[in-house]
Formats: sequence, C-alpha cells, structure tokens
Amino acid sequence: MTSQEKLNILKMLEEKKITAEQAANLLSAVDTVTTKPERPETSNGIVASLKDKKLKGKFKIEVKSADGDNVMVTLPLMLAKLAINMVPAKKLADINQEGIDLENIINNIQDFADNLDDDIVNVTSADGDHVRIYIEK
Repeated sequence: MTSQEKLNILKMLEEKKITAEQAANLLSAVDTVTTKPERPETSNGIVASLKDKKLKGKFKIEVKSADGDNVMVTLPLMLAKLAINMVPAKKLADINQEGIDLENIINNIQDFADNLDDDIVNVTSADGDHVRIYIEK
C-alpha cells in the first residue's frame, strides 16, 4: 500500500465519510492485497500480462439535486485490474475459453479513458437536478 492510499483512507475517516472500523478494514484489506504472494501465471497469461499494466484515472459519478442532496462516487480505473486479480486462475481460464479477452478489455479501458475529452453523461433536469458521469484523468 502506498502512503497516498493510506492518506486517502485517513482523509475519508477525518471527513466522516467512513467509520474508524471501516478505515481499519480498508487499511487491512489493501495491505493484504499488496503483500499477498504473487499468483502463478494462468494458462492464457492474463495475470502475468497485466502485472505491469497501470490504469490511470477515476470513473466518477456526481449527482446534485436541487433540494441539496449530493452524491459523489469515485472508482479508480485500477479497480478493474484488481478485480481480475481476484478471480481464481481456473475461472480466468474458463473466461478465456469462452472467447472473452480480459487483457483487451483492460487495455481498452485505458484507451477509452485516454481518448475521452467530454463527459460520458451530463444531464440537468427541469427541476435543477444534475447528473454527471465522467473520467477524471
């Protein structure tokens, strides 16, 4: 875990976005993921080929209602790679056998993010509610 990740978790705690227990669980979970022994390469090479692939940017969903309710969801694009690394090797082989190229999907996520200059969704309703979905680079 990088010190920046730790700071982000502590900042969420400070801002009361998460509880102390949730912060402890997050710190523990992220530390476990980063110190876990490396997985063996699968038969299709997905884990090995994505090992050095760093996805940059964040998928963001922002909702601002006219009556003051606001929601902000931020998902690091790197979460896609993390999700693949959590799939058992046997299931990765099954996915590959079905013709799904996860490596290509991960590469396309980064290409999509790199080439996207506008919002994915940007809507303002007649009553003043606003929804914006975008990639923060």
